Amino acid sequence: MSRGGWARYALERYAMLRRWRDLASIIARACLEVLGNECLEVHVVGGAAEDRLTVLSDIDIVIVTGNPDTKTLDTILAVKRKAEELGLPVEAPIDLKILTPEEFRELLEKGVFRKTEKIEVA
Repeated sequence: MSRGGWARYALERYAMLRRWRDLASIIARACLEVLGNECLEVHVVGGAAEDRLTVLSDIDIVIVTGNPDTKTLDTILAVKRKAEELGLPVEAPIDLKILTPEEFRELLEKGVFRKTEKIEVA
């Protein structure tokens, strides 16, 4: 890749990362459509929530579900596919995790997630 190519890619990727709230809102809508009432909460954690994004970052999103049986790769893929149908760019650097309320609370208490941004699930 030429230097101009990398620079252009980096600027485009960083511009997308700065739209993390919009992208997370799409994930929240997809979660609700795929999981219904089992989609309890959606949170952004990590670099985006902590305001420390770089061009190499991804957007860490946690779906909190009341049903541990939905904690599968199939669910993650279904949410991502639905999000793409709702307008999430295919190249969006999203790292999606599914946790129960207890698991999420435990990780908060342990300091694994230093800061979270709750995304409205509507």
